[in-house]
Amino acid sequence: MNNNSKYSKGDFIRFVMATVEHVSSDKEKAKEFLSAEGLNVDSIVSDGMKRLKRLKMQIEAEKTKAEMLSADEAKQKASEWVDDLLSKIDFSLPELVKEEELTMSFRNIEKLSQDDIKKILVKHFTLKFLEEQAKSKK
Repeated sequence: MNNNSKYSKGDFIRFVMATVEHVSSDKEKAKEFLSAEGLNVDSIVSDGMKRLKRLKMQIEAEKTKAEMLSADEAKQKASEWVDDLLSKIDFSLPELVKEEELTMSFRNIEKLSQDDIKKILVKHFTLKFLEEQAKSKK
């Protein structure tokens, strides 16, 4: 705007804002206005919805990735925990089952191999550590 104008920049901005508010206050008027300006409203809405879906999927992927990393950390911690337990001379699986209140469906628990015991305990402690993490986040 030049300096000789009787209207100020503020007047111009108020005029534009009043027009925009009037046009955008009604969905149909907004569509008509955008169409009159040569814009394809349906295409804009479609593109916007696609973008929102893509962003939502990215957010979910990041959330899943974070959960998987957390599960990996819990599994590593569980594996170390179990290795430490199994290395103790006085380790007793029946006692641990009672202590941890595990429900096991093995008739001959004494006949399980060391590897089987380790796999069972790693799964148990991984789940336990994940539950603890979830509780601490709340």
